[in-house]
Amino acid sequence: MTVLNRGEDRETDRVGFRVVDRLTDPEGSANADWLGVAEDCVLWMDGAAPLNAGRTRSDYPSDAAWLVRRFVGHFLASVGPAWRTRELVIEIQNRLAVEYDALGSAADVEREDLPFACFGAARLIDDTLEVTGAGDCVLLYETDEGTLASFGHSAVAALEQKAVAALREAKARSGASHGEALQSIVPHILDNQAQRNRRFGYDVVEPIGDLSIDLERVLMPARPGRRLLAMSDGFYRAVDTYHLFTHEQLFEAAFENGLDDILARLRAAEADDPEAHAHPRLKLQDDATAVAFMVEAY
Repeated sequence: MTVLNRGEDRETDRVGFRVVDRLTDPEGSANADWLGVAEDCVLWMDGAAPLNAGRTRSDYPSDAAWLVRRFVGHFLASVGPAWRTRELVIEIQNRLAVEYDALGSAADVEREDLPFACFGAARLIDDTLEVTGAGDCVLLYETDEGTLASFGHSAVAALEQKAVAALREAKARSGASHGEALQSIVPHILDNQAQRNRRFGYDVVEPIGDLSIDLERVLMPARPGRRLLAMSDGFYRAVDTYHLFTHEQLFEAAFENGLDDILARLRAAEADDPEAHAHPRLKLQDDATAVAFMVEAY
């Protein structure tokens, strides 16, 4: 894309995204997080593996892993000026509904077993940087004033905290292990998942035809030099669960030291708390994905 000087008709700098660092952990097909990167688009997703006792239609360990890879592939192949982001998301859901149905019979996976995913995207459109999202993925970005802002608000986080509180209560009441206590609150988790794409619930991507979802959206100038850090909730645990970093510290560490250093500290904190006593959480270890990128003039 190109940017025009104010009051001038001639084109000046062409801008695009430059990825400074990226990671998704663990590597391999079991990871239900995924990234997609193009010159004018960066996409990040966090899939949710349903509580379906291992039943899947796809060849992946979970259908959530299938969903995020197929969604990112469709998005990057189709994104362009002709598409509004929300309309494209809905169109891809329609495509994936057909693909998912083709993988198996309609009766072999119940509604509560359908995969779904949180979604975030940054796009360069004319002289504007658009950020959209659904679910609990997190984006930190530099404002025009030089401060750091956070994008992404969802009911997912609040619902998960209620589930974590129920898990802690189950552990305290019974003395059960983490795994045993987690099984006892499965109805609570299923109730949370049932709030997706419902009024007063939360919006996520699903392989369902004619499913209309709402996206959070923010617009800002496509200013060369603006830095952004996008991540799944598993990577964001470095802030909100293990309290290893503040927003500002995480952002600067990502660009100065790299994402691998942050991930190493996060995984060490997980390993030091194998039963989630010090840092209450549902998953003892979560997939972690992040991408540090910036707007750059060419």
